[in-house]
Amino acid sequence: MTDPSALIGYLLQSPWLVPLLAVAVMCDGPLPFLPSEPVLFSATAAALAEGDRWRIAALFGAAVVGSLLGDAVLYGAGRSSNSVVRGARRGDGTGAWVRRHLHRRPVAALVATRLLPGGRLASVSAAGRVRLPLRAFLPATVASALVWSTWMTGIGVLVGPITHGDPLMSVLAGVVLAALVASAAAAARALLRLRRPVVAV
Repeated sequence: MTDPSALIGYLLQSPWLVPLLAVAVMCDGPLPFLPSEPVLFSATAAALAEGDRWRIAALFGAAVVGSLLGDAVLYGAGRSSNSVVRGARRGDGTGAWVRRHLHRRPVAALVATRLLPGGRLASVSAAGRVRLPLRAFLPATVASALVWSTWMTGIGVLVGPITHGDPLMSVLAGVVLAALVASAAAAARALLRLRRPVVAV
């Protein structure tokens, strides 16, 4: 019987993981169920345990490239479709915050929402929908990609000393941390929504 830990270790060390991670990050905007974040956590933790700094750099680069390519797809989709940003047209939540800040502070809008569950889809596609100029969108999406990739890779670096390179533990820690990050972001968003003053109509 195949050892699950050995199989996971092989997958985390596979030369195909870096390009596949880039594809997963590219696609997880419109398809947020893809496990790009746990994979990045886990692979970074495993690489750190082995002392493979070049692999960590490659994983970080794949995350940045995938993020930029995915943002380009979402931006183009937002420019050509109303339905893509239907959720961003509501009067509250992430979509409303994006609408208020996108033209005035595009970098802040894209960076802040990139860390929220579903925020990437809402903000980047909204940027396309409202025809945010490329000269404003490009630096904002680059900043967003760098911040997100640094944050996610950094979490993997923190996980490494805890899992000691064990592949199965790295994956489990990655899944748990992804759930915790998403829950914390959702809780923060709900708290901000509760604290927002009600404007009389």
